[in-house]
Amino acid sequence: MTELAPAGARAPFVAELEAHNLHPLWDRYQRITPIAPRAKDEPFHWRWRDIEPFLHRSVGEVSINDIERRALIMAHPAFVDDTTTTSTLLAAFTVLEPGDRARPHRHTGAAIRFATRAHGAATIVNGRRCEMRDGDLILTPPMCWHGHINESDHRIIWFDAANMPLIRAVDAHFFEPGDPRNNAFWQVDAGEEDLWTEAGLVAQGATSGTTSSPKYRYPGTATRSMLAHAPAGADGARTIRYVNPTTGGAVMPTLDCYAMRLTKNQPTRPKRATYNMICLVVAGAGRSTIGEKRFTWSQHDVFTIPHWTWAEHQGIDGDADLFVVSDKSAFERLDLVREELQ
Repeated sequence: MTELAPAGARAPFVAELEAHNLHPLWDRYQRITPIAPRAKDEPFHWRWRDIEPFLHRSVGEVSINDIERRALIMAHPAFVDDTTTTSTLLAAFTVLEPGDRARPHRHTGAAIRFATRAHGAATIVNGRRCEMRDGDLILTPPMCWHGHINESDHRIIWFDAANMPLIRAVDAHFFEPGDPRNNAFWQVDAGEEDLWTEAGLVAQGATSGTTSSPKYRYPGTATRSMLAHAPAGADGARTIRYVNPTTGGAVMPTLDCYAMRLTKNQPTRPKRATYNMICLVVAGAGRSTIGEKRFTWSQHDVFTIPHWTWAEHQGIDGDADLFVVSDKSAFERLDLVREELQ
């Protein structure tokens, strides 16, 4: 039987292995196969009252004609070498002046826009004009040409979210700029968007042609009406999912969106999941306990729920509404979704 070297005497052998670009599994096993997920980032909270002044100042700093987008990304300090909000998602606020046109482009990242103060703006997606009203959700699926325009007489602001960090992590991101001088891009109407305006009705023969939703605009009026009638779920919140009308599943294969209504002074049951979430406060005020952090939030604040972190929420002055964007649908496709409720 071969005599084993004492643990302390293995260091020269390990060093020799590493010199040949080999690692001993027995020395790395716990690092390679952790017991459970452990998020690098802690929960984080951005207050609207801190963000808004910088948005208005940015209008005087940069012209929309010189840049792709006039947006401020919520950059989590845990990712010092990157610009991201969670490990797989990023969120931002965009501002447009009257007459601004955010030039067309497309990319492999999936993205959404949620209208916070956007009445009078429009997003053009794949040749369809999607009017923006407060509370509307606008999809820009992967590799769809899209641009934004403000034809109102007032400043426009909306919330953005995208999964570029996830796409970049697997080095699969592509970006293609459009022609900012192409006026024909903007001269379109709603087009086939009208085929998807009525819930529960799908025109026979109408298909998306992609795995993303063929419906690009989800009106806030419909969302608010549904929340008013939705029953409470197992966690105590009233939650509805934005869905692809042709499948009943997530709006996009790698980006999933929900609306949540919280009842005054009734905490939800703590929940954790393997996917990341970013929450935008749409209306009302409340508080959340996420991991070891406790946040008190109000309208248009943004906060994160890192993966596998316990979270509970409640309204404090009345009912409160959250818009939640996550990468749950990506994890569903990888068969990695795991959720727990206390």
